[in-house]
Amino acid sequence: MVTAYDSFDYAKQAMKFGVKEYILKPGKKEETMEAIGRVKEDINRVKKDKEEHDHTVELAKQLFLSKVIHEEDGIDSLQQELYPAMTAGFFLVIEDRNNEHISITAKEIKQWTFDDVIVNQEEGKQVIVLGVRETRDDVHEVSRLIKRIQLERGDHWFIGGGTLVQTVDKLSRSYYEALLDLQKQKGKTEAAELAQGILEKIRDAVQEGNAQTALTNTLLLMESPEKEMMKEELFYLVKQVMDNQRVERPELVIHELNTDHKWYEFIQNSCQRVISHYQSLDNIERTRQWIDKHIHESISLEDMAEQARLSPAYFSNLFKTTTGENVTDYVTKRRLQRAVALLKEQVYSLKEISSMIGYKDPNYFSRVFKKHYDLSPKQFQKVTLKK
Repeated sequence: MVTAYDSFDYAKQAMKFGVKEYILKPGKKEETMEAIGRVKEDINRVKKDKEEHDHTVELAKQLFLSKVIHEEDGIDSLQQELYPAMTAGFFLVIEDRNNEHISITAKEIKQWTFDDVIVNQEEGKQVIVLGVRETRDDVHEVSRLIKRIQLERGDHWFIGGGTLVQTVDKLSRSYYEALLDLQKQKGKTEAAELAQGILEKIRDAVQEGNAQTALTNTLLLMESPEKEMMKEELFYLVKQVMDNQRVERPELVIHELNTDHKWYEFIQNSCQRVISHYQSLDNIERTRQWIDKHIHESISLEDMAEQARLSPAYFSNLFKTTTGENVTDYVTKRRLQRAVALLKEQVYSLKEISSMIGYKDPNYFSRVFKKHYDLSPKQFQKVTLKK
């Protein structure tokens, strides 16, 4: 304090408020600088003492955590020294889902809980948190803290939680509960990843019509602890595969697949339908070649379906799906292409050409031709002749 009051009582009162140096005006520069230097040294000494104290306390906390985990002697005395008002405690154990290095400090966690916490993360791959309760007892605090950590740091961490215990001698039990909870979470994830891999194998096998591989992996899935969770995904995966390949699906809903045996039948039936679909595609191509060879004949839908060994309705639908055009339009297109070639030869009469491309009525042939080329067959011949 720099003041003009030259009074002992005044200085005495100032010292009560924490004044370290008392300088009377007008003070000398050297005197003022020396006073500031002494105050600075005092501040640094206090700061250093605090850092050393904090470091000692942190070491004591880490020792307390270690003794609790390993159930060593001296736990009670350390607890009385560090947390004399402690009423309960709990453990969390944290690991990264991808086994990456993780880091979280006690200062961060203290923002999200009423408890004091001790954090051990020496290994880098696993963080151990000991929560120390000195106030109210709330059994839900553990789950709330886990959710808060996941909210703040993302859900890419496994966080195992132990129960809140009332006595120090039971704290180690909370630690092992947290470890067990962590392992269960990791086990569930590994099982889910395994089941996901099996699902993909079933999907690929159904896509290829490979019933043996599909059924083998379906059996594995039905023995998996994740099967109930994966059944719906399997159903819609198979549905998607068949829809993408335009394969007619079995007419059923997922609720009808209420036994493992019905699931096997569903997968086998799906594979058979895929195989039949591929065979039908081959038949469509063969039937198209047959149409080209018999274009001069009067061909009906029934004749073509018989060649493909399919029902007329399914053949018509599959032909459109496979080739992108209606079967009737395809036949008409091929007949008219043949008619154009014959008209250009200038050898045959319209009646002969009509018969040669499968039309019994020349007038009907003329109408169809004009509809597609905007010229009658005779006009087309004249234009061709001029060229």
